[in-house]
Amino acid sequence: MDNKQINELRHPGERSLYLVCAFLNTFVLAFLIVGAVLFWRSLVSGSYLQNIYYAATTAFGAAFVTMGTTFARTRVYSVRAGENQFPELSGIVSGYAEKLGIEKQPAIYIRHDNGIINAFSAYFWGRNYVLLNTEIFEIAYLEHKDLSAVSFIVAHEMAHIRLHHTRFWYNASILFAKFIPVLGTALSRAQEYSCDRIALQLCPEGKHGIFLLLLGRHLYKNVNIEEYLLQAKRTRGLLEFLVNINATHPVNTRRVLALYKPEKKARLLF
Repeated sequence: MDNKQINELRHPGERSLYLVCAFLNTFVLAFLIVGAVLFWRSLVSGSYLQNIYYAATTAFGAAFVTMGTTFARTRVYSVRAGENQFPELSGIVSGYAEKLGIEKQPAIYIRHDNGIINAFSAYFWGRNYVLLNTEIFEIAYLEHKDLSAVSFIVAHEMAHIRLHHTRFWYNASILFAKFIPVLGTALSRAQEYSCDRIALQLCPEGKHGIFLLLLGRHLYKNVNIEEYLLQAKRTRGLLEFLVNINATHPVNTRRVLALYKPEKKARLLF
C-alpha cells in the first residue's frame, strides 16, 4: 500500500483530532517547562537555557527508562518468533511489513499472561515490536487451527506501527492532551478504527478474530454473527453513549459493526 491508500483508510476524524490534541499539548508542555525552569531556578542558580536543558533531559530520561523497561520485560519474558521459531507467524509479519511499506520488519514476541487476551505494538530506540499473548496465539496452533484470526490481529498491530502511533515523537506530541476528557479517548478510538480498516484490507478473511477479544478462544467460533449484528444495531442510548466516549477503544458493538458493515462510517460519538 502506498501513502495515499493508507491515508484513505484512516478514520476521517483521526487527523483532525490529532492536530487538536497536538495544539493543546504544546500549550500544556510550555506551561510545564516554564514551571519546571522556575522550580529549578529556586533550587540552583543558572541560566534559563541551562534550566530548560536540565528539565528536558530529566523528562527524556524518565521516558527512556519507562519505554526501555517495557521492551526489556517483553524480551526476557517472551519467545521471539522467527524463521526457526513459529515460522508461520514470522512469515505473516514479513508479508504485512512489505505490503505496508515498513522497511524494518518489527520483531514479534509471544508471552503467557495468565489468560489475558491481548496484543500490543510498541517502539523503543529505533525498534518496533509486537507482543501477542499466548491465549491469542494458541488458536492458530492448538484449538481451532485458525491462523487467519491471528493474522487479522497482527495486521491491526502492524497498522499502528505504519501509522506511527507507536513512535516516541507521536506520543510525546499528544502526551498531556490524551488525559483531556472525551478528546483524548476520541483520538484513541479513531486510531483503533484506522487500524481495523487497514487490517480488514490486509486480511478480510480474519475479521472474525474480533470475536476472540469478545468471547475468548473457546467460544468465539460459536457466535452467531448475524444475530450479534442485530444486537449491535439495537444497542443505542444515552448510557451506552457515555460508556463509549470514555473508552480508549470503540465499544464492541460499534467496532464489530464498523468491520462487518464498512459502508457505514464508524462513529466516534453519537
